[in-house]
Amino acid sequence: MSQKINVCILGLGRAGMFHLRSVSSLNLFRLKYVVDPGLSQEDEIVKAHDFILLQHIEAALSDPTLDAVIISTPTQSHYANIIRALEAGKHVFTEKPLGKAVEEIKHCYELAKEKKLALHLGFQRRYDENFVALKASLADIGKIRTIKTSSRDNPKPSLDYLKISGNIFHDMLIHDFDMLIYLLGMRIPQSIYAIGHAYDQEIANIPDFDTVLVTLQYAEGLICAIDTSRIATYGYDQRIELFGEHGMAIAENQKQNSVRLHTAEGMHLSPIQYSFPQRYQKAYAKEMRSFGEGILNNQLHNVSLEECILAHLIADAAHTSATQRQVIDFQTFYHQFS
Repeated sequence: MSQKINVCILGLGRAGMFHLRSVSSLNLFRLKYVVDPGLSQEDEIVKAHDFILLQHIEAALSDPTLDAVIISTPTQSHYANIIRALEAGKHVFTEKPLGKAVEEIKHCYELAKEKKLALHLGFQRRYDENFVALKASLADIGKIRTIKTSSRDNPKPSLDYLKISGNIFHDMLIHDFDMLIYLLGMRIPQSIYAIGHAYDQEIANIPDFDTVLVTLQYAEGLICAIDTSRIATYGYDQRIELFGEHGMAIAENQKQNSVRLHTAEGMHLSPIQYSFPQRYQKAYAKEMRSFGEGILNNQLHNVSLEECILAHLIADAAHTSATQRQVIDFQTFYHQFS
């Protein structure tokens, strides 16, 4: 491997742009290729950066100096691209999901293990300083009794994106399910119940939901409730409250600044951050640094196979619950499909 990690970004959509900024800001990497058939040499983003633009990935994968591939293509192409990159001997960072079924997820991890290659997942909330601090507070609040999460997007994603996103459970709520695993470890819920509605008729026609409430019941009484929406007009709203036997810990929204203005008209607060690129700018860079350091230090995963499968199956169960309007016995569901 060269002094810097030579990397290729596959897909320069909204996720790919975040990774472009992160890679460009870190001395660990040299961005050698971008593969995106929708770009040309005349595009400003291409002119502003020193990389080789390709329409197809074959030339990049055949380059022996290329070390790693960052996959940020549409959801349905993740699995095939992961396998192609691993088979070519390249380390992989990929946006979720790895595949549409547990068998595909296992294949990705097994191939990475066989090839002794890093396979890292884009669960950037694990690197957010607020949630890292929240996890550190667990010892202070004792046994957790309830968890309440609000996860509301802004602005609403395009309809073209939503059509290929998988569904709200695998595209959006998967981050909340992963955050439960990050905070609680490999605790398997006993039951899952989800209800949803699409206020936007175009989303209903996909078909998908734009507003969802998921409840998870764990052994020994722990209850988790997650509410999510594809749109929150006031900004990107992401909060977690942990209530325990000795106290409570809350990760609040980040505001543009902390100033509170008091006048005769009342009190005015700075709005919360507009969208997730602002909220998670530092976290995206930290997760990419973790990927680079993982390659160098032989830390092949940032999310274990077991964690990845658990989050995937929770999303499957929640989707089944919402569409079939029934409580899912998740212990049975998990052991049946894992």
